[in-house]
Amino acid sequence: LVDRSDRIIMVLGGVPPGARGPEWQELLTKLNAAVRSCSNRSTFAAKETSHFQGNFCSRATGISYGGGCQVPGNVESSGVINQEEMQKLMLDHNMQRVVVGCSNSLFNAFGHKTFCEYKDTLKEHIAHDSCLHPMLPSTVFAATTINFGPQTSTPPYLDAANAAHGWCTDTAAGEFDPDKGGHLVLWNLNLVICFPPGSTILFPSALIMHSNIPVSPHETCYSIVQYSAGSLFCWRYNGWQSDK
Repeated sequence: LVDRSDRIIMVLGGVPPGARGPEWQELLTKLNAAVRSCSNRSTFAAKETSHFQGNFCSRATGISYGGGCQVPGNVESSGVINQEEMQKLMLDHNMQRVVVGCSNSLFNAFGHKTFCEYKDTLKEHIAHDSCLHPMLPSTVFAATTINFGPQTSTPPYLDAANAAHGWCTDTAAGEFDPDKGGHLVLWNLNLVICFPPGSTILFPSALIMHSNIPVSPHETCYSIVQYSAGSLFCWRYNGWQSDK
């Protein structure tokens, strides 16, 4: 999608070319199983089951800055088992194939300069502070949120802390009929987009009000979102210090 000046504002990436065969479906099936296993083996605090995005299980991991923190830091899960399960999911082969490989390739292809900025920002943060470590390898995004659902649907909202000039990537997963539910609604643009499992969309989630249509009660809908906080860029450009 482009604006009136023909600048790309978001990418409806879909699935990779030729990825509708049995091999791709097997990857999706295994990814769904990995997400479901992580959810079943984990425990969630109240703030992870009821939040401004809706009433469903959600957990973030990676590197962020804000929320009262004085410096950038790692987003850690509480409890050893929760940490181990999230790490296992992040390193899952199917996560790397379906989510990381596809989303980063799309970002590089359609927003190369911004892709490089994200990549360099994350790389320099890690070089500046060896304690920082992204949980999701081979991605240019600093953080990842897994929406475990099992029926993920959200009210209209903005990800105000995300970098406003860049994109987040949203990859749909689960088992649902995309013609009947799971659509992505972009309120500012008056668009309702069919969002099948395995598809990836890149868009400025800090600028465009968005929500998801519910799926049927017997279906599952997960989403895997990659992003970088805008404050990480400020910290870097300020010479590794805050605006203050």
